[in-house]
Amino acid sequence: MRGLFSKSGVDAAVAAALLSGIALAGCRSSYKEALAARQDIRGGTGDYAFQRASAMARDSSDSALGKLELARIDMLRGDFAASSAVLGPHLEEYFVESTEGPILKTGKIAGNIMASTIRDDRAIPYETPGFEMLFALCYQAFNLYQTGDSGNAGVYLRRATTAQEQMKEKYESEHPEEAEKSENAANAAKASSQIEARLASVASGARASYENALAWYLAGLVFSIDADDGNAELAFGQAAAICPALAGFAAAPPGEGVDVTVVYEESLVDLQEPMKIPLPFGGTLWSVDFPVYGAPARPPSRIAVEAGGGLAAECVPAVNVQALAYRTLRDRIPAIAARNVARAAVKIAAQQVANHINTGNTYTDLALQLGVLAFNVFGTATDEADTRCWQTLPEHVHIARVRCPPGAASLTVRNAGTGKSCTVEIPSGAPGPVLAWISDIHAYATVGVAPFARGKATWKKTASLLNP
Repeated sequence: MRGLFSKSGVDAAVAAALLSGIALAGCRSSYKEALAARQDIRGGTGDYAFQRASAMARDSSDSALGKLELARIDMLRGDFAASSAVLGPHLEEYFVESTEGPILKTGKIAGNIMASTIRDDRAIPYETPGFEMLFALCYQAFNLYQTGDSGNAGVYLRRATTAQEQMKEKYESEHPEEAEKSENAANAAKASSQIEARLASVASGARASYENALAWYLAGLVFSIDADDGNAELAFGQAAAICPALAGFAAAPPGEGVDVTVVYEESLVDLQEPMKIPLPFGGTLWSVDFPVYGAPARPPSRIAVEAGGGLAAECVPAVNVQALAYRTLRDRIPAIAARNVARAAVKIAAQQVANHINTGNTYTDLALQLGVLAFNVFGTATDEADTRCWQTLPEHVHIARVRCPPGAASLTVRNAGTGKSCTVEIPSGAPGPVLAWISDIHAYATVGVAPFARGKATWKKTASLLNP
């Protein structure tokens, strides 16, 4: 037989494998692309990050994450209408309407997915973790407040409370399966324990990955504005159960003037990083890729709000997003490890079978061995830990509720550590409570101010409070 199984065919196969290796050496990984996008958001034009998010939104595997990134970048650019146009239809995919209200679709929120793929986990369509979906609901609410649609903004905040209750019920009803006893299971457990140990100190800062005090607190404000006192008390109570210091902001501040709720988002959450762990498979060590977070716990800054020339309130660090992200990965790593170890075992087994094959034709045997080797080399070169995550989320979220005194046109939000501050201009004659949302990503900050009911919304870009 000539062609592939001839000596010249084998030589060609070897040459092709070498050329593939050279070509693959220059491939950019999704992790490197994420790093480049982060640098562009923080210190560049944001155009590369926007283009990357747009491409992800069109990709079948990355669509959900791409839409979240795209909507967030639009918010950081002050284009709330564009952000809302992306988030609105996307968030509808998470819920189904029932006679009792919106219900989370089964399997829509990421869990311990046991799906398997021949390639790495990046081939699995991105499934949004619960904490990311809750931020998307809060962001869509603010988009709508900025564009004057306060009625629908409240709908998304109510959904955020419903979603947390449903995720809590689902989480508490799940029971871990009995551990399998096999070499693969032992390898998966070994990898899981290593990664969980690295995540533990930061992950312990979150009681559960599905809790978000910001969503509960904002819903409480909406209920109280609507004079729904029973639900307002429930929502504020849930927020205080997660972050006890928020109990002090449940009631409107005393005195006259505009009731202002300040939300301050600090920095950007960590990126997941790829990590290789060597594991034994039948006497052979094989390097397997896993996602991990590597940064230590970072405490929130001290943020204060000044009004009328004096201190009005200290902001409460209400959401530790870094801890939520670490906790989510810690909860999911056993399933991720099981999939990655199973894939490695399949590759090793295929190579062992190919190495011992004997068809009676030397060239055929060699070609088959080279074919499996080339597939494994290609997979090893192109496979990468699934480090996809919503990288434009903040690291910490602070909340304060203050009065802007009559006659005052602004508040000052100050970082006690750096001394840096920004001005929050309050619309004159605001008919009711106002929401001021500051996103500080370290290179700059944005300040959006919108009434909970009706009135003019404003937005501006300003200097960061984080840089001394």
